[in-house]
Amino acid sequence: MDNFNINTRRDVTGMDEGMRAFFKQTYSFMGIAVLVTAITGFIVKQFFLPQIVSLIAGNFIGALALIGIQLLIITMISRATFKNPARAFGLLMAFAVVEGLTLGLLLAIYTGASVAMAFVSAAAVFGAMAAYGTFTKRDLTGLGSILFGLLIGLLVAMIVNLIFYNGIVSLLVSVASVFVFSLYTAYDNQNLKLMYSQFAGQADTTGLAVNGALRLYLDFINLFFALIRIFGVTGGTRD
Repeated sequence: MDNFNINTRRDVTGMDEGMRAFFKQTYSFMGIAVLVTAITGFIVKQFFLPQIVSLIAGNFIGALALIGIQLLIITMISRATFKNPARAFGLLMAFAVVEGLTLGLLLAIYTGASVAMAFVSAAAVFGAMAAYGTFTKRDLTGLGSILFGLLIGLLVAMIVNLIFYNGIVSLLVSVASVFVFSLYTAYDNQNLKLMYSQFAGQADTTGLAVNGALRLYLDFINLFFALIRIFGVTGGTRD
């Protein structure tokens, strides 16, 4: 099936003032979450690295628990989206802190130049795909189920690789992650427009903005993590 047949798709390029304000709020929340992750990662590297290494690195139970906590927080944010936007925002910040634990490890492993290059590359890919998703006339809705299936496959591969680690498998998972989350970036941006159009005027869209910020944050941070694992040069601990 051709999911990109524009002859039978809706025009989803329209954006009024209310939608622009919604996207501004969504990206503001996302930016705050990225900043919280960066600060947490720096603190972990400077002050708590040995504890985090023993808790996560090379510890299957710890790594699995971290994944479980992440999934739990994502579920809680989804449930609080409309019922309690303030709680959803607080959970988003908590999620950003949890992701900062992984970032702290990466900051210790890879050089500062590698981290900067991965960040710039992730921002470039994210920006390009976000613009495509926002302004394309193609309806990307059909990608949803495909991307979700690929995401489940990635998660399973990551867990299996935690048990039976293989460097080649890790590289393949990282490459696949770049592909999947690049497409997710375009899909999520277009989907946010559709969700705003559906709920605008019916309820406060702050919770929806938090939910959207979580989606975009996940797209960006997973792009960043994958790119640094692919192209990063180790040796950051010698800085």
